[in-house]
Amino acid sequence: MQSNITRALAVPALAGAALFLSASPASAHESYTVRSGDTLGHIAARYDVSVAQIVAENNITNPNRIRVGQVLSIPHSSTSQASKPASTSAPAQGPKPVDPANFSGGTGSYQVVAGDSLSRIGARLGVSWQEIARLNNLSSPYRIRVGQTLKVPGAASNYPNLPSRILEDPARLAILPSLERWSQTYGVPTDLLMAVAWQESGWRNDQISSSGAFGIGQIMPATGEWIAASLIGDTSLSRIEPEDNIRMSAAYLGWLLKEMDTEDDAIAAYYQGQGSVRANGWYTSTHSYVANVTSHRAMFVSK
Repeated sequence: MQSNITRALAVPALAGAALFLSASPASAHESYTVRSGDTLGHIAARYDVSVAQIVAENNITNPNRIRVGQVLSIPHSSTSQASKPASTSAPAQGPKPVDPANFSGGTGSYQVVAGDSLSRIGARLGVSWQEIARLNNLSSPYRIRVGQTLKVPGAASNYPNLPSRILEDPARLAILPSLERWSQTYGVPTDLLMAVAWQESGWRNDQISSSGAFGIGQIMPATGEWIAASLIGDTSLSRIEPEDNIRMSAAYLGWLLKEMDTEDDAIAAYYQGQGSVRANGWYTSTHSYVANVTSHRAMFVSK
């Protein structure tokens, strides 16, 4: 996306919200060696920290470029239950979570088991940990206990045409409630925001362009700063964080829908830039972009 400022906009690594257990204090940092297939989002979810924390800790300039064998310093929050990452093996025996595909309504339930955190539960169920916290009126440091029953959103069940690439990817599924929430907040048709995000990044927050556009909505640094300050009024937002990135994308698209003459022009301006569309009309590539977004919307029609 390009704005009249520059090409812009951008989920989730899943931020950590650890299960509160009695345990010995963990060290402040731990080393992690990057393996084939790793992304900062996956590593952050594994350790219950945010991508921004890892980026800051390791002075990473391009969050999309880490190399196999690279050793990263991973910070630990004071509420983290242990210094080890979540196991990739089968979970311990315990109450089974509700499959989000089987939800009959807007929410389901989940019983907390040992080793759980909000981010792990969110990744397992394909929902946002922030939405779980909101549904259960949890606040920082997001302490949960073994045996606790949590309400969990079942957003995926409302979209019968979601492609398998989303349904089979917990990281992508996890941002769906946030896309719903912020589209409604900023007056953007939900299927449109989802389609734009799909066209921009394939719903992957680890995507970064050669020009520096980052994340789900592909937000450029200067544009992100302008959106945060002028459209949202919160300069603490970071385009690196999935939730903030989605919010910025929704706020910007909502603004364009009001500023441009037609919905198609707003989509074009998201890609090409508002000033450029008004001064030059659509570029050839912009026609393709708008057509692709329009086609994608069919995947995100809700019941």
